[in-house]
Amino acid sequence: MDAARIDELILEGKNSQEIRKKLKERTQKSFEIKNKGKKVAQEVISTVKLPHPIYIDSASGGTMTDVDGNTYIDTTMGFGPIILGHNHEVIKDALSAQMEKGWLFGLPADQQFELGELLTEASPCAEEVIFANTGTEATMYAMRAARAFSGKSKIGVFDSAYHGGHDYALLFATYEEGTNAKPNGMYASAGISNVIKDETLMLLPYRNEAAYDMIRKNKDDLAAIILEGSQNSNPRLNNKDFLQGLRDVCTECDVLLILDEVVTGFRVDYGGIQGYYGIKADLATYGKILGGGFPIGAVAGREDIMAVFSGKGGERRIFHGGTFNGNPFSMVAGIAALSYLREHKDTIYPSLMEKGNRLANEINDFCEKNDYPAQILNAGSKFHMKFQREPINSGFDIKNYYGGMHKQAENEFYLHLLGQDVIVPGVRLSFICDAHTDDDVSKIIDSMKYSFNAVREDGLF
Repeated sequence: MDAARIDELILEGKNSQEIRKKLKERTQKSFEIKNKGKKVAQEVISTVKLPHPIYIDSASGGTMTDVDGNTYIDTTMGFGPIILGHNHEVIKDALSAQMEKGWLFGLPADQQFELGELLTEASPCAEEVIFANTGTEATMYAMRAARAFSGKSKIGVFDSAYHGGHDYALLFATYEEGTNAKPNGMYASAGISNVIKDETLMLLPYRNEAAYDMIRKNKDDLAAIILEGSQNSNPRLNNKDFLQGLRDVCTECDVLLILDEVVTGFRVDYGGIQGYYGIKADLATYGKILGGGFPIGAVAGREDIMAVFSGKGGERRIFHGGTFNGNPFSMVAGIAALSYLREHKDTIYPSLMEKGNRLANEINDFCEKNDYPAQILNAGSKFHMKFQREPINSGFDIKNYYGGMHKQAENEFYLHLLGQDVIVPGVRLSFICDAHTDDDVSKIIDSMKYSFNAVREDGLF
């Protein structure tokens, strides 16, 4: 079916037209705000393809309420940081207490050491910690530290990975020879010099043992490899053998292993992906949950490597700094969140795992029985729906089968889901939080089933 026919089906589809009308009618204040703010740069990420974004007024627990008073079950969760639920009391109390003391000092405060201790206790590799403001900064500094410590220039990154928005992170893949064994690098953004790709990065195949030999052959140039233990684009928790293989090869070749725990840290387990698998990195990067919903980034790792941040590394010292690094609000929110998670980890993490697995299993069973071209990949409470029937091992499989018609069906699916009062972020990576009840999960499942059926009735499946 060609694109023109797909557009006709959307225009002709009763369900598509009804849901558009419904959403426009009930989000008039959002429409007015959009028009009022035309001269202000807008966030690129929107929830669904509407004529205007939906603007949020408040959030509580597992829900958000927009400026028109519509309340939704939220699976955005701030793109991952909100693991306890929106507006959680322990974080509110910590912020209120800090407000009375001040909110930016520029000099060290005790809260930095307290949060640092919590992180070093939780992270298997963390002997020392430095704070930054974002996960993007954390991965950038970790790469810089690896180069300084090793004296080597290249960093190995994996196809379909995401490590933030800096120039060394936005390398995506094209594929040849019907496999991901030899991915070719391409930038996900304009404005990045090819010198970076050609001289400082090496693209490795994810979940493919060909990566081991590539590391061995290039060990004299590779300072480190960096990867997500569970990719955002391909969330799963069956990566232990692949990660252990990387750990072994990196040790053998004197190449540092950096695990990007910005999303997985305190999400899949209190000890992150390292704690879940029992695999120890040389460096790890953190963000999101670590800040309790406030901006934060961190690099943690072996003392000898971390010396490049402190000056103990002598001539190898690297620059790192920022006005808001270690700011009191991020510190106290992080302390409150991690302390609560540590105290309740024996109940919170099994519950999150059960809810995420239930959602994925029920929807995958439903899609298989009804021949819907979709599946949910999940790493516990982190999940991502892919609109294809074919099995997925790596990003190669996703890109290889991602057809135009399914893309249109996906857009319509999320439109109907929003009409059922369930919000999924525009990047489609979604999260369950501790505040989501079993009834909330049931509502998400039922709303997804309804949305699949509505799209099929309009002829898009």
